[in-house]
Amino acid sequence: MKIAICGASLPPFDKEILKKSHDIGKEIAINNDILRFGGCWGYPYEAAKGAFENKGKVIAISPGKDREEHATKYKFPTENITEFQFTGLGIPGRNIPLVAGSDAVIIISGQIGTLNEFTLAFHQKKIIGILEGSGGITGLIKEIVKICRKVGEEDKVVYSKEPPDLVKKLNNLNNG
Repeated sequence: MKIAICGASLPPFDKEILKKSHDIGKEIAINNDILRFGGCWGYPYEAAKGAFENKGKVIAISPGKDREEHATKYKFPTENITEFQFTGLGIPGRNIPLVAGSDAVIIISGQIGTLNEFTLAFHQKKIIGILEGSGGITGLIKEIVKICRKVGEEDKVVYSKEPPDLVKKLNNLNNG
């Protein structure tokens, strides 16, 4: 399964949530899933490091048109990444291929960009995992889902405070 990690990429960062982000990446690697992220810093990058350090595949969906623009214009990381997909779409344009090319999305904290990724995933009926207690928009997601749910449509949104449980729930939904 290809799992996109979406979340806060700008400080301040909570040390406990950084650790949980890393653990999410580790769990993705252990489950032989592929981690995709927007090539940015923050919680998504911590998850990427967790996957990479555990021999997982990590794909950065970059807003840049090439590696130089990725590193210089956006000042995004180039380490702990297995493969780059350069979109040249900028931010938030790269959110569309990031979400569309993934089977599931995990939301960790986040602001407007993460909300955009969530709404794209929700509209596309992707499996979505919410790291509860991570701050940002995650505290509002249940209400957003309630307001935006279509009649007769089954929710594909799962919640957990624990990384292993969250990744397991996504895999169970994908396989079931």
